[in-house]
Amino acid sequence: MVYHRAPSVLHLYSVQASGTSKEVGPLVEHLFRRESGKLTAALTRFFGSAHLDLAEDVVQDTLLKAMHEWPFKGVPNDPVAWLHRVARNGAMDRLRRDARGAQLLKEQAPLLRSEWSMAVTVNEALRPESLADDQLRMFFACCHPALPTEQQVALVLKTLCGFGVPEIARAFVTNEETINKRLYRAREAFRALGRLEIPQGADLNARTEHVLASIYLLFNEGYNATRNADLIREDLIEEALRLADLLTRNPSTDRPEVHALLALMIYHAARSEARSDTEGNIILLADQDRSRWDRALIALAAQHLDRATQSGIATSYHLEAAIAGMHAHAPTFAATRWVDIVTLYDRLLLLKPNAIVRMNRAVAVAEAQGADEGLRALEQVHGLEDHHVFQATRGELMRRAGRTEEARTAFQLALSLATTPQERTLLEQRLAAL
Repeated sequence: MVYHRAPSVLHLYSVQASGTSKEVGPLVEHLFRRESGKLTAALTRFFGSAHLDLAEDVVQDTLLKAMHEWPFKGVPNDPVAWLHRVARNGAMDRLRRDARGAQLLKEQAPLLRSEWSMAVTVNEALRPESLADDQLRMFFACCHPALPTEQQVALVLKTLCGFGVPEIARAFVTNEETINKRLYRAREAFRALGRLEIPQGADLNARTEHVLASIYLLFNEGYNATRNADLIREDLIEEALRLADLLTRNPSTDRPEVHALLALMIYHAARSEARSDTEGNIILLADQDRSRWDRALIALAAQHLDRATQSGIATSYHLEAAIAGMHAHAPTFAATRWVDIVTLYDRLLLLKPNAIVRMNRAVAVAEAQGADEGLRALEQVHGLEDHHVFQATRGELMRRAGRTEEARTAFQLALSLATTPQERTLLEQRLAAL
């Protein structure tokens, strides 16, 4: 794993037989998050896409059994192996007694003709090498172009990341009913997919775009968490990085754009610790303590960016990663290579001509050429008038340009549009400074 700030697994593993459910709970939650996606993916391939709910039921039963048994019997010496064994046994029990299992036995009779062949087949599905491939198959299936993006991401979080419906609802600031509807519609489409396979050729290229877009959306929701009580959702960041890392481990999906996206996300993740103070308030890039940036992660990001650029391909992820790298490697804010960053934004606009990129370019122009030039560039941005970041940017550049009253108006408008306490606190500080 490239990024991990969860409680110490060694500490969690130390819970003994006398441990309470309160002590065991974090370990089960941690392991279940790590393993549930693997198990669900393996069992879905085994049962077939039409029986996704059956696979999820088996995995959920496995979690409940751990929660019930471990506080009284103690944590197994190898908790991961225990989860896999219980999931395997649960799958076989379902095949023996469940009505859907009986139908599956009929559908897969050549493989499951006897107790022995059934055990061999289920064991094969849960081998480590098979698990990694199954996760990729599931990932590409969840990101099928037939599914709207919001359904893709909800399905990824539920099936591959082990998130519950309440967690997904909190992550995207909606209610559980909405998430349940998304998942229901996604599952209906998912059931029709048939055999889960990693696509090939042109289909792989097209589907990879959806996969990477889903990962980046997941990461951004964790990194900016603009509508969540927390500024940074490290669980979402970690899952996005884990999924991207998974893509690099298969020859079919170990592609330049995957390494570019991974580099981009790791560069940003390296700065997470410095983005807020002890009270959770936002610290802007110019004011961050760079000694708190994770240099090991920055070095790792640079390695991925180097891998990404060896092919000569330049996607939007390559250019965004290069920009993030310039920020990460600059010794100070003033020493940042702003002119080069403007050039990279010019190239990025050719591939991704949207308002957010234009706004970020205007910020870089202001640093390279002054506030007046930055404001002129910002005037070319359309469609973000109701976005608090756009109005806050206008306010800051007007403040620098000496247009205090206009800056005040822009900051006040930004404050009215802000969606989190941290954003409102920052804007109130900016207003007070005027």
